[in-house]
Amino acid sequence: MEEKMTIPEKTEDVLKLALEMEEEGYRTYTEGVKTIKNSLGKRMLERLAQDELSHMNRIREVYEALEGKRDWESVTMQSTEESVTFQNIFSRLKNELKQSTEELGSHGVDDEEVIETAINLENYSRFYYSESAKQAKDESVKKFLEILANEEENHYKALRNVNSFMADPATWFATQGKF
Repeated sequence: MEEKMTIPEKTEDVLKLALEMEEEGYRTYTEGVKTIKNSLGKRMLERLAQDELSHMNRIREVYEALEGKRDWESVTMQSTEESVTFQNIFSRLKNELKQSTEELGSHGVDDEEVIETAINLENYSRFYYSESAKQAKDESVKKFLEILANEEENHYKALRNVNSFMADPATWFATQGKF
């Protein structure tokens, strides 16, 4: 039986929980960076940690707008960063480190667990934001939550790609092509 997610009724509570989730994501990713051996996975976690900080700041801005402490026009709804995709991270890492695919594919014993934890966090977050957006009464909040859901969806897809790549780089290249 599938467990149903409970979304808070009050917008302030939705944002408070969102902030807590982003803080947990940030802690998880910064800890993961310390333990993961795979350079692609490490770079992905570093970037995701940055994005979690951005999400936290933007959530705080929305909260301030709801409280009347900030104009909605000054709220950063969209991320100003380049979208997190596996292709972006992979291409940049390969160019920066000039490594062979074998080196990019090497990893430690706990790397898959670190990436799986990240996948689970992003999956939960994308679902939470999507469901919260459906219940939002304020159109600006709804739009913001939809944007966050989309960003978390991109994170989720990128992490799934990293996981596939780490599991079997040769098969990944055979099925995904090259950049």
